[in-house]
Amino acid sequence: MIKNWIALLGANATGKSTRVTEYTKSLGTADRVLDYTFEKNGEMKTIKGAGHIWGDMMVVGRPTRDGLKWVGGDHTMGVLGSIACVEQFFIDMDELGIKTMVFEAYFGNNSSMYRPERLHRFFENVHHYWFLYDELQQYIDRTENRSGQTWEEKGKDAEASAGWKSNVSYFKSLAINFEQVEGTNSTVQRVAIDAPKDWLVGEMKDLSKGVL
Repeated sequence: MIKNWIALLGANATGKSTRVTEYTKSLGTADRVLDYTFEKNGEMKTIKGAGHIWGDMMVVGRPTRDGLKWVGGDHTMGVLGSIACVEQFFIDMDELGIKTMVFEAYFGNNSSMYRPERLHRFFENVHHYWFLYDELQQYIDRTENRSGQTWEEKGKDAEASAGWKSNVSYFKSLAINFEQVEGTNSTVQRVAIDAPKDWLVGEMKDLSKGVL
């Protein structure tokens, strides 16, 4: 069983990948870049850059070609596709000697695969950090800043967008997360969307003093 699962989950354009990028930069060059080969529907597939490894810690995913952004679970778990393939990935990483897995994603965050109860089958400790919008205007401001266009210019309604609807739905998952870590060593907490870019650097240092 892998010791630690550390995940940044939540809404679109909240800076999850930016914070993971800052963290990987603080670590320097990875000891190993993992290309992961697996079987799906009778075919062998390979995920290039499925994870970057420093010692016995893996950060799931890879940087973009320009190195400016990290593509984590949306890349690796997106290709794996099914819960069965994701679970086999965890098993294989355990056999590889990984002790801590760091993960960030937007797609699939409502899946039962990423709830503490199921993750505890593969990880001793689960630590979830959720990045969510409390108000629609926060979402509008962040997404417009990222795209360089207003929702009006795009001819779309922010409140009706998939990104905002996902944000609203994630509050249910957050509540379930809180329920499933009660009485365990695992944790769930919200992080402000305006937390510093290097927030994860400090958080990982704090975690290493306690549970890593």
